[in-house]
Amino acid sequence: DIVRLARRQDGAKAKAVTVEPGRLSRQPLPALANGPAGWFVIGRLVEDGVLIQRPGSQVEKVDRAALDALWDGELILLTTREARGAGKGRFDLSWFVPQIIRYRRLIGEVLLITFALNLLGLAAPLLFQNVIDKVLAHNAQTTLNVLAIGFVAVSVWETMFGWIRSRVYAETSQKIDVELGARLFRHLLALPLSYFEKRRVGDTVTRVRQLETIREFLTTASLSVLVDPLFVGVFMVAMLLYSPALFGIVAVSLVGYVIVSVSVTGTLRQRIEEKFERGAASNALLVESVSGIQTVKAAAVEPQWQDRWERQLAATSAASLRVTNIGSTGSQAVELISKLTFAAILFFGAKSVMGGTLTLGGLVAFNMFAQRVSGPVIRLAQLWQDFQQVRISVERLGDILNHPVEP
Repeated sequence: DIVRLARRQDGAKAKAVTVEPGRLSRQPLPALANGPAGWFVIGRLVEDGVLIQRPGSQVEKVDRAALDALWDGELILLTTREARGAGKGRFDLSWFVPQIIRYRRLIGEVLLITFALNLLGLAAPLLFQNVIDKVLAHNAQTTLNVLAIGFVAVSVWETMFGWIRSRVYAETSQKIDVELGARLFRHLLALPLSYFEKRRVGDTVTRVRQLETIREFLTTASLSVLVDPLFVGVFMVAMLLYSPALFGIVAVSLVGYVIVSVSVTGTLRQRIEEKFERGAASNALLVESVSGIQTVKAAAVEPQWQDRWERQLAATSAASLRVTNIGSTGSQAVELISKLTFAAILFFGAKSVMGGTLTLGGLVAFNMFAQRVSGPVIRLAQLWQDFQQVRISVERLGDILNHPVEP
């Protein structure tokens, strides 16, 4: 329990160990020690003994034999470290890093499974190419049986890996949510009363809810940013080997994706900020109405309150619609580039097949690789739009976490 409580505190670190008496000098002291009579503090070693302090008693010196009778070898090592995101530094995305690092093993498993899934993605285009170029061209029934078994095996492994990744990812996300939520609530309770007096309840609630948005982005971004670019490079090399001309078409489309993402960034950020402000105002009005319903009814102002709510709701809906329209414009532009790229690959690829520089199976495989590239690139483009939302969320949540707590 002591170790668990210490780990929840910013700036504290604890570890339970079992130490042989002869190795006590190698341990960082002071430390909490356990024995038949309960817990006590081992302060430091002196020439002829050890300084200890029991609960409710003064510091005393005992010799090694007496220490062996008091202590069963269990120690809790305690130290302090500079709290991240608190005190001197302002709140930013680094506030989440310690919690994510704590579950690095589970996150590493998710990344490893994602890596395996992308690796299996290399198999499908090659299988289709062999079916078209070798099986159909030469009527090779035996080869078809082997390729079919291979395709089924790849499909089963992809399904299994996808299921495992979803389970591990969900478990990791829930654990991180609990840790971050507890840490945020602890800080919220430690804020001075003046903080709450200057802000509407609904505004504070809305800011607290931004935590989920940021956490979701960070855990999702870690998968996309760390794995997708690697396999985009692998797929691009494979396409270059198939056809440099068709590779150039795909490369141009990637530039188009980047241009679309960058062009909508500024406007999208402004609209998201407006949407947040409108949503916070609506949430604050709802909380105030419910908590103060007795006053509203006593003053008989229900019609005025209804009109105020409808106007606020209309403004929130309009702000949300503007964000949706901008996001939809960007998404449709990306989709248009993807379709034009497919058409260009089909047109020039067919010419290459008729010219004898590319096989029909090679064209099919190239198109499948192109789809494998466009998927991660479109996800990264969407991730950039999501990052604009997260920046707003960080600013709003920072209103809570950057405020100094009570001494």
